[in-house]
This record gives sequence, C-alpha cells and structure tokens, in this order.
Amino acid sequence: TFYDDAFTVDQKRVEKICDEIIRRGLDIEWDCETRVDMVTRPLLEKMRRAGCIAIWFGVESGCQMMIDKMKKKFTIEQTRKAFKMAHDAGLLTVASVILGFPGETEETAWETINFIKSLNPADVGFYIATPYPGTPLYDMVKEKGWLKTEDFDKYDTATPVFETPYLSMEKLKEIRFKAYQQFYLRPNYIIKMFMRGGVYGVSAVKTSLAYLLRSLHIRLS
Repeated sequence: TFYDDAFTVDQKRVEKICDEIIRRGLDIEWDCETRVDMVTRPLLEKMRRAGCIAIWFGVESGCQMMIDKMKKKFTIEQTRKAFKMAHDAGLLTVASVILGFPGETEETAWETINFIKSLNPADVGFYIATPYPGTPLYDMVKEKGWLKTEDFDKYDTATPVFETPYLSMEKLKEIRFKAYQQFYLRPNYIIKMFMRGGVYGVSAVKTSLAYLLRSLHIRLS
C-alpha cells in the first residue's frame, strides 16, 4: 500500500512511479487512497498496469448538501465518474464514508448508504464524524454544546462522541450498523467477492459472515 490519503494529487509523480515499476518489471500488487476529483482514465489504466489492484476513494457522503457542508469541493457526479473509470480500468474500489457530520439527518444518512450500494465498491468504510481537538469540527461542536465526552479513547471514528438536534448518538450507531449489515449481506455481493478471491475477496466474505452471525445473534437474543 502507498500510504498517502491523496496519492494522486500530483499525477505526474504517480505516472513516474508507475513507469518505473513497469520499466523494472516489478511483480508487485498495491493499493492507494485518493480523492474522486484527482483521477483520470489514463492514469488509472497506467496504475493498473503497474500492479495497482484497488483504490480507496474518499466518497464522504452520497448527499451533495453534506459534501458541501464538509467543504470537500467535489460533486456526486464526480464520484460516480471516478468509480466507473476505476472499474473500467480493472481496479477494485473501496468507498470511505463519513456519517454524522453536523447537518446529517436520518434521511441524508440513508441517501448516502443507498448511493454507496449503487457505486458497487468491493468494500466500504462507514466512519463516524469525529471532532479531534484543534480542528474546526471540534470547535463547532464544543461551542454549540453538542460534545458529549472528552474521553479520547472513544475518538475512534466508530463511536459517536457528539450529538446534534438532527441526529442522536444512538440513532447514528444504529444507522451505521444497519449500513454495514445491508452492504455485506447482499447475496450477489457475497457470491461476487467469493468468486474473486484474493485479499479483498477473502476479507469481504469473512466480514459478511461476521455480520450474518451478529445479525442472527441479535434476532435470537
């Protein structure tokens, strides 16, 4: 993995890296992270030839209003285009999503979840908006009195630590669990990832089975 949250921000650098991997005949597989507005079809095709197997995209939200509130400066259409280009280039995709950012409602959260399923990624990460000290988000929720804890062991992007008038912490936790449940328990998805195999395929099937067992436990308890 190239650990860089915007690997393709300098596309000429990425091309040089890929060209060198190809020139040396290095038989390696790798993945990377980037933004949906920082890729082109030719670049993705070259990355694939250089051994890239998957790309993690910061989708953030499937609701344009929420993307604008996060000041991400890209559009839903750019997200759709990036995923299509990546799939056409033979790359697996992973969607990174933020749930619970101020302004989020139950409706916008589900709009995002349904949007993610329509993108058909190989995997997904639903992360809870987390206000780390020193960030504008922390200052906002602190000023508005929304922050519920400063136990930083809970600042793990999986646990809500602030609550807005639009979405309670309990409801956000419930939505996040259901989002994963709906994503991983689709029969067609499980079959597709089982047939694919490899690191991503095996991981997806294991996660799907884990959510199946957890769902059965909840239903029977």
